[in-house]
Amino acid sequence: MLVCSALLVTLAGIDGGIAVRVDSTRDGGVIAPPRGDGGFDAAVPSSWRLSAKLGAGSTWRAALIKDLTAPGGGAGETPLSRSEAEAVLDDARAELVYGDKTISIVAPSMVSRHRQEHLDLMKLFLTPERLEAGRAFSQQHAARLAATEARHGVDRNVIIGILMWESKLGTITGDYRAFNTFTSQAFFIDEANAIALGRQDEKGKASAAAQAQRVEKIRQRARANLLALLRQCKTRGIDALEVKGSWAGALGFPQFMPASLRWAEDGNDDGVIDLFTMDDSIASVGRYLEAHGFREDRTRAVFGYNHEDAYVQGVLAFADALAVVPDAGMAGRAPTRDGGMEKKK
Repeated sequence: MLVCSALLVTLAGIDGGIAVRVDSTRDGGVIAPPRGDGGFDAAVPSSWRLSAKLGAGSTWRAALIKDLTAPGGGAGETPLSRSEAEAVLDDARAELVYGDKTISIVAPSMVSRHRQEHLDLMKLFLTPERLEAGRAFSQQHAARLAATEARHGVDRNVIIGILMWESKLGTITGDYRAFNTFTSQAFFIDEANAIALGRQDEKGKASAAAQAQRVEKIRQRARANLLALLRQCKTRGIDALEVKGSWAGALGFPQFMPASLRWAEDGNDDGVIDLFTMDDSIASVGRYLEAHGFREDRTRAVFGYNHEDAYVQGVLAFADALAVVPDAGMAGRAPTRDGGMEKKK
């Protein structure tokens, strides 16, 4: 029987390492999907494998390798060598395609579904239990929050609001492999779109032009984040095929996309950037918001973090509510996995 355990990999890089979650067996092996058998069928998501698109001799493969090995790139990115790029694409773990999830993401109804999820969460966001959890978090991490305020000029309560919304203060971070998330969206989006548009309940929910534009945006965003993921992992000596995150590919407690890792910061000066720790997550959110103009306009900065009005309203309302003098009785209590508070003992 295979017994899986969550491990942390932290290796030094240009500006410190960055830690990620990986899955392993007790004997040190890794869990990998089977390689494809060549039976690709565009209408059958379970048959999709990356080698159907990026196999040897593929023009898509050649274009991706060219970009992975090109000089330059964003902050913290290091080009791969050709052999390194080839090795990643030929690894059995790279074969996995999240077909059904990609269909759900590209479906026209996803726009309204995603917006409704934000609206529903906003209604729950200001409950006394969540606010109490936020205030307890503020007490527990007071020193790091104060240091981040001083360094980046960002209100600590806005940072707490973002961490509460993004991962329920670090309790939910996602279980999808980021590499496979991005390759699924970058290279199988057309097949997913064809299946989604063929469903009766998706008809008439978007014009052909609007949907085509959205498909291309998803493709390009996924490809950009795939490049950033692989090149950031090269810098830090991390196995990119083991990085895990949300269904969208967001990573760690602050749910940074790989293209946003340029703003990640070593909050506790241990030489490693670990977005599964609160010190580094708090500092990283503060740095991101400062870079996106928080000092001038907090609303614009939070919108830069997530382009949903309900998200911005919810985070800022939560921050403002935290600023109100709390009732007594929170000391010694910690957030639970659902974002609430543990019971008093």
